[in-house]
Amino acid sequence: MKKIFGILIIVFAISLQTMAQVDYSFGYIKKKRDFKNVPTIGIKGGITLYSMHFSDANYNDLPGKYLLRPGYGIFVEYDVNIKNTPGFTIGAELMAVNRGYTKEFVLRPGSTDIQEIDKLDAKYIDLRIPFGYRFYSDQTVNPYIFAAPYVGFCYGGAISKEFPNGESTDQTVDISQSDAVINPLDAGVILGAGIRFNIKFDVFSLVLKLDGSYNFGLMNTYSKTDGVPADLYAYTFTDDSRNNRGFEFMLSLGLPLKFNFLHDACHGW
Repeated sequence: MKKIFGILIIVFAISLQTMAQVDYSFGYIKKKRDFKNVPTIGIKGGITLYSMHFSDANYNDLPGKYLLRPGYGIFVEYDVNIKNTPGFTIGAELMAVNRGYTKEFVLRPGSTDIQEIDKLDAKYIDLRIPFGYRFYSDQTVNPYIFAAPYVGFCYGGAISKEFPNGESTDQTVDISQSDAVINPLDAGVILGAGIRFNIKFDVFSLVLKLDGSYNFGLMNTYSKTDGVPADLYAYTFTDDSRNNRGFEFMLSLGLPLKFNFLHDACHGW
């Protein structure tokens, strides 16, 4: 269903772009006129690598792995600057991403004998407002930097405990069925840089963007009903806050919505 929805968005956007650039002139053709700034709409997707920063050094220093998951969504972007010059951009994105962490508890510090593996895999829907600055290299290639404040809503996922030594039974809790696992809201800022390619065809244009970013989560993700971690194996925990941290590597494909109006009497040109 998600793939079909994405294909429909692309087909609709290409159709709109094509129709928008057809020249209608009641028997004669005039010179094309383009708006200086036009919005770009499109889809984006890639991979994410997430972990968490904990307030307790003991917890924070535990060995673990990044949570590797896909991320995808839709975006709209608008140039504030004059066309073909360096300047600012603003946009909006609706993204689906997974955030979480994996931590390994050992019998004692420095040991390689893993007693327990804790894993959080939370599903989020983000609303992001990217503010960017695009450097002008030429009309085809534009490097850029951006900062995107965001608000995220956790709608599902799971938290699990695995016991490799078999002394206890593995446990998994569905986040959507419990309010004692994670704060449903998240907020922070995503900082990144990338490069934009402007690809022009006869009847429409494409924008291709490649970027990498770092998510600096600012909200405590512990549920308000969570208990404070206690003694576990060789550790004593007093952790009371944790924040999402992670990397995102995305590819974006967009369509500039350029409308060429050619009939002077109708449009006042």
